[in-house]
Amino acid sequence: MSTSPLVNTLIQELSAGDELEAASPDAPGTGQEGDPEQVLSSVMERLAVDESFGFDDEIVKQNLDEILIALIALRDGTHGKALIDDLSRLFDAQLSPGTVYPRLHDIEDDDVLSMHELVRTKEYSVADESAARSQIEGAMYHHLALGLFLHDSLEAL
Repeated sequence: MSTSPLVNTLIQELSAGDELEAASPDAPGTGQEGDPEQVLSSVMERLAVDESFGFDDEIVKQNLDEILIALIALRDGTHGKALIDDLSRLFDAQLSPGTVYPRLHDIEDDDVLSMHELVRTKEYSVADESAARSQIEGAMYHHLALGLFLHDSLEAL
């Protein structure tokens, strides 16, 4: 997917951390395995988001596939209950297993995830890194474009 110089600049600005963080291969924003809580916290700090900011459950639901893929990639494999806990803790989204598990199964059916049955649970991991990256990038570009549109429309108010 080709990006405009403005989008690339925005991504660089949003991804810019201090030099020490950028030098670390495990730093959030580098695509390496990490703690989802640290990654989200880093994003919120860079955006200087007000403490009262919260994610709407509908936004999380609309982007659930990409969020699940990202959480699984960050954890390098995890099970459904841990993902539901992450969604609740990180995004304050109260999603039922009836919402999350069908999405996991669909993503697995698309060969983006693989599922390994353990004794009492199923563990998910990214099976196709290229497809996972493409799906997350597509969502990211849509959100960036929409965010830029909304940002620029504020000048009209």
